[in-house]
Amino acid sequence: MPAEPPPERSEEKAPAASPPASSTAAANAPAAAPRQRPPRMTSRELVEAERRLNSPTPLTLRLLGVVFAATFLPWVAAKAACNLRDAPVRQPHDLPTETLAKNAKSAALELSQRAASGRYKEAAELAKGDVARELLAADERCKAEPAPCEQRRAQSERVFTRAVVASRGPFEASVRTESRIGSDAPERFAMHLNQEDGRWYVTRRTPLEGPVDAPVSPEEMVSPLAIREVPNMSVAPGAGPHVAPPHGSAPSNGAPSGTGNPAPAP
Repeated sequence: MPAEPPPERSEEKAPAASPPASSTAAANAPAAAPRQRPPRMTSRELVEAERRLNSPTPLTLRLLGVVFAATFLPWVAAKAACNLRDAPVRQPHDLPTETLAKNAKSAALELSQRAASGRYKEAAELAKGDVARELLAADERCKAEPAPCEQRRAQSERVFTRAVVASRGPFEASVRTESRIGSDAPERFAMHLNQEDGRWYVTRRTPLEGPVDAPVSPEEMVSPLAIREVPNMSVAPGAGPHVAPPHGSAPSNGAPSGTGNPAPAP
């Protein structure tokens, strides 16, 4: 029996794609109307607009000028008045001798200033030993012959003194001083000071040949360390330091309390 031919396939065509609705609507929409420019302002309107925008106003500028003049002119007047007036001379504060003697440099400086001004008795308050006797002797000579001392005291306002610490330790110090009296030659001294009870005293005062800022000589060097003996303290051979008991207390046998040998029984 003969074979049957295969059935023929029917070809179906897909429908064509339609254009998007938005593009179609845009193509069919009427063209937009052109933007209209604002109406042109007249000259009077331009002037009024400029007046409203003008900042600061002339009134504000005039008021700022008044404030500046009211501030600047009094300042100029006060500045000119201060420059024309002579400032008062400020004198140094008068410190007591106890305050000046708390520092080695200030003690030596004050002694030289007083001695250069002819106030030898006041200068002796800052000295001890031979230096104090020398200054008191100079004060006695001033009483016997007052003319030279009066001349020095009259130039006390023109006496300028400076001091340089050459070397200093806890209880000793070496200080150099230079005093200028008017147009006279300067007076230079090398001083050795000692501290006692919190005060510094000049114990040696010799003339200085060179300048006060010259290198320090070996004779002026003092030890930076010192040991001062404590009062009421004694050291027995082979024993440590022993502090004497206060007044009214029982003597100690050197042993701690409660460790001494008991007294023999009777």
